[in-house]
Amino acid sequence: MPSTKVFKPALFLTAGTAGGLLYGALACTPEKEPRRLTAAEFEKLHRMIKRRPGESRWMEIDWYPSVWEARRKAAAEGKPLFTWAGSGSAPAPGC
Repeated sequence: MPSTKVFKPALFLTAGTAGGLLYGALACTPEKEPRRLTAAEFEKLHRMIKRRPGESRWMEIDWYPSVWEARRKAAAEGKPLFTWAGSGSAPAPGC
């Protein structure tokens, strides 16, 4: 059983933190409805964020989810093998 000397301050800090988070969430709530975009504003934003040809060249590569398949193809063509594993995800089987 935890000591009451440690338990009471921990309970107080936990309740205080929860109260502070709740107050912060309520204080940041917008009071009025957000402004709506006009059709011209939407089109301008859409042009700004739309992917352009040649912008994502990595998407033009034939990626192989199977390391074994990629290895066979690379060997047949005499090319090196490039593996790519992103952070937060497990690498492909065989890596």
